[in-house]
Amino acid sequence: MKRILFIAATAAVLVACCSGCTKQQHPVTKPAWFTNPTYFEEKNGMYAEMPVFPKNIVMVGDDYIDRGLWNEFFADTTLKNRGITYDATEHVLYRIDRIAAGKPAKIFVSAGWNDILHGTPEAEIVANIGQIFKQIKKASPKTEGYWLNIVCTPALTEEQAHACEAVNAQVANLAEKGGFEVIDINAVLSKGIQEGTYSWDEGKLLNGAGYEALAQAIESQIGKPHLNKANDREYPLEVSDYYRHRVSIFRSLPETEHKIVMLGNSLNNNALWTELFPMGYVINRGISGDVIDGVCQRVDELVGDKPDKIFLITGTNDLINEPELTPLAAFDRFERLIKTIREQLPQTELYVQSMLPLNPKTKYYEGFNDRASEINKLLAAGSGRYGYFYIDIASLLSDEKGNLRDDCTTDGIHLSANGYFFWAAELARGNRMMQSIRYYNK
Repeated sequence: MKRILFIAATAAVLVACCSGCTKQQHPVTKPAWFTNPTYFEEKNGMYAEMPVFPKNIVMVGDDYIDRGLWNEFFADTTLKNRGITYDATEHVLYRIDRIAAGKPAKIFVSAGWNDILHGTPEAEIVANIGQIFKQIKKASPKTEGYWLNIVCTPALTEEQAHACEAVNAQVANLAEKGGFEVIDINAVLSKGIQEGTYSWDEGKLLNGAGYEALAQAIESQIGKPHLNKANDREYPLEVSDYYRHRVSIFRSLPETEHKIVMLGNSLNNNALWTELFPMGYVINRGISGDVIDGVCQRVDELVGDKPDKIFLITGTNDLINEPELTPLAAFDRFERLIKTIREQLPQTELYVQSMLPLNPKTKYYEGFNDRASEINKLLAAGSGRYGYFYIDIASLLSDEKGNLRDDCTTDGIHLSANGYFFWAAELARGNRMMQSIRYYNK
């Protein structure tokens, strides 16, 4: 007999989730350098507010970790992503105690590649890695630790490649007495990166095939098989290398019917939706830098997933990239996107969220908010015509001048933990984040 269960994610869940956060004092000083300090602030600020529990497997580290969709690769919501692109070993060391304080079952660390690029001495890199695992053991003796060694990509100079090999060898020796295991992902990925099958930019951004190989390399330590399988094809509109990389990962994922999809740009891409709504049915399909037409051409990726609901937010990059783009011209793009969603996914509930304003701290601020406000009026007015629900997030996160609130942003465009908590609490109102789970008794 067919049954339908309804599970509600409410604001109370968010409060309960965040109440488990452990406030720890960092045992080391703040890193002396950052490649992108505002991005670090954004991601680290969010991670600091989200709890880690003993059942969790935590992925910590740099670019490869940050950009992986680990809980979808293994169909396991206990996997938590604590990666920050551009992180080096001192950045991971700076924040590892807060993660280890939750006493997770396992911690996987990827760090060292950005140290090599930065010119950090080999001895310092090795010492930092050793200290990271000492901190883990000090905070949580039962946590299993794994280091994913440094991939010697073609982007490195000959001198940097030698440093990479030297650090890998020294850490392998250190691991024998340091209580952690080294996983040789360099051996797994380097050839495919050199041949262009695992990456299109010399290893900085792994594609679906690259993440398939990486997930397979760690599946025995994770404790379950990976499910991601590379399945690439090209799109006519080439938005960016990052867009191509992210779509390639999306295409490698198994279909997951009746999920709630968070669709759009970096405001979705950078959010921890699976932790903000920890019921296990929210998937993130945001791409940093994406534009309205870029979202439109990848709607077909969602057809097989038959999502129950889509929450859409986009348009920011259109206005940033095209200062002369009028609100009417931008809304024409929105109309194409909305019609595409309605045609390809007629049974899916669509929630169109307002564009967010910018804060004066960003260089893109001038003239942006007036155009965004006009577009939001058009989006609100079009809800009845196209059959979607309109949600005014902009008013929620705006100050009295109509700017993005200072306490809700890190750089004037992207959101801080506060911003995401306010947004998530608004989405949790009523039946918005309810999902029907269909199953059959045999």
